[in-house]
Amino acid sequence: MNPTKTATILRLVGIGWYVAVCIGGGSFGGLWLDRQLGLSPLFTLVGLGLGLAVAIAGMYRMLMAVLSGPSE
Repeated sequence: MNPTKTATILRLVGIGWYVAVCIGGGSFGGLWLDRQLGLSPLFTLVGLGLGLAVAIAGMYRMLMAVLSGPSE
């Protein structure tokens, strides 16, 4: 495998991790707030929504960078 393909694969794996961390972090942060304030499931859903929004925006930016990168 050539270095360009390896770099592209690693960037795509990084995008997957970014999405997972954003969604998981938002959900767990909302769950923690719900437990602190006793407002279940309000902040869990808000955290999930914010995590999804950040994940989609970041994923779009990263995919555009991958797609506009050097091609073989």
